[in-house]
Amino acid sequence: MDTSLVSAADRIDYWSVHSRMNQGDMRLGFASPQQFAGTMRVQRGAGFQLVDATADAVDYIRTRRQALCDEYGTALLIISHGADIVISHRDNEIGVPCGRLGLLDMGRPLSVSIPAGTRVWAVGVPGEYVPRDTFRDDTPRLLGAERGSTAAVLALSRTISDHSGSLSGHEFAEISARSMELLNLALHTSSRAEQSQSAALAHTARSYIAERSSDPRLTPDSVAVHLGCSRRKLEYSLRSIGASAPARLIADTRAERAYRRLTDTQENASISEIAYASGFDALSTFHRSFARRFGRSPTEVRRRQQRSP
Repeated sequence: MDTSLVSAADRIDYWSVHSRMNQGDMRLGFASPQQFAGTMRVQRGAGFQLVDATADAVDYIRTRRQALCDEYGTALLIISHGADIVISHRDNEIGVPCGRLGLLDMGRPLSVSIPAGTRVWAVGVPGEYVPRDTFRDDTPRLLGAERGSTAAVLALSRTISDHSGSLSGHEFAEISARSMELLNLALHTSSRAEQSQSAALAHTARSYIAERSSDPRLTPDSVAVHLGCSRRKLEYSLRSIGASAPARLIADTRAERAYRRLTDTQENASISEIAYASGFDALSTFHRSFARRFGRSPTEVRRRQQRSP
């Protein structure tokens, strides 16, 4: 497919129709609609597909409605052979440098921004090759060629592209199947490593919250900034070890700090003083968090302690 074969006025529609046919329903944005030009080669068979495209700058945007209504595949593998490509799920954006692999979930809102003149391979990935937890934190995946299985996926994709005119349907299907098996291996290996990293991040977050919970300025966002991760990544990491969400964890840690002081027979501070010293910036928040955590009000806890012999 070559846009030079149609009139300049028809090129955008020509490209858009072919893009949707090959990659599912989406909206396209063109940086230079009047001068747009591009070429596209497509190979498909036995449930596999590889699109090899070079064009002027294009943004591909898939909305939530389109993701829900369109049954295109499970995932889309993006490989750049030029400038960095930017891919995203909602607000979770990553760059895909030349020679690396970006993986998107076609069942979610997404976008792909491709600079002018960049050659791109877009490979449809059938669902059976994508581990269930691949997109657990709603972030696209980035895989590097330093891993042997990922490097092999790149090499096999290059073989398919370089021999597009001579491969039989059976050869294309067999090479694609091997490539997807290797991608699956890379995703499983990467997933185990990320789970270990997530657990380590979660334990660091819990320690930091325990240490800083008396500071009323401590928030989920400030914890994420301190740890150098996104809030979504922080939330996922805590879930991975069975911990509460960041906001709940901070509130419970402050309530536990207050509980220890309220049950200390040597403690003379008032309930409100303890609340503020524990990190709460409002008494209403303190009473609500305390009752949720312990099933009793701060006043009941202090009175019971005072009645104890």
